[in-house]
Amino acid sequence: RKLPDPYFSNEEWKILKETLLLLPDMAEILRQIFMEQGKTDFTEISLSAREALGSEDDPTDLLLYLDYKYQHILVDEYQDTSYKQYDLLKRLTAGWTPGDGRTMFIVGDPMQSIYRFRDAEVGLFIKTKEQGIGNIDLEFISLKTNFRSQAKVVDWVNGCFNSIFPEKDNKDLGAIEYSPSVAIPEKK
Repeated sequence: RKLPDPYFSNEEWKILKETLLLLPDMAEILRQIFMEQGKTDFTEISLSAREALGSEDDPTDLLLYLDYKYQHILVDEYQDTSYKQYDLLKRLTAGWTPGDGRTMFIVGDPMQSIYRFRDAEVGLFIKTKEQGIGNIDLEFISLKTNFRSQAKVVDWVNGCFNSIFPEKDNKDLGAIEYSPSVAIPEKK
């Protein structure tokens, strides 16, 4: 009952519109400051990398060179991937075709996602699992064996987290269902 009104007033829409009009100029000023100070940030690096590659329809010489050069792409911590990084992977693999010998290996655990870390979208993990990346179909393998903990600990964790996580994945909400693990049998 105490939540704010879910709709913008005319004045709020006006402020939002004016802010959106200013953003490109503000971004350009930030880039100038980065150049003057010899500094940058993670977002600018991602945007510059994407721009340097061009698009699938209009690739740059760099993208054509990389397409020829790279045969394998390994991605770790994929649960913390952003749309910019996802798009970068799509651009890097735009020229790949099934059976051409090139491979992509992705590792990640969506249950370990750091919510919104550097624009991370855990829903991309689900999307990639279901649809692949660009022309690349991926085979999903779920690892369930826990080598680090005894069975009692694993069973306790499974019981606790199974009731906390959502029942089904939902890529639009970034909801990840719990995937229980199994303790490796103790050696005698």
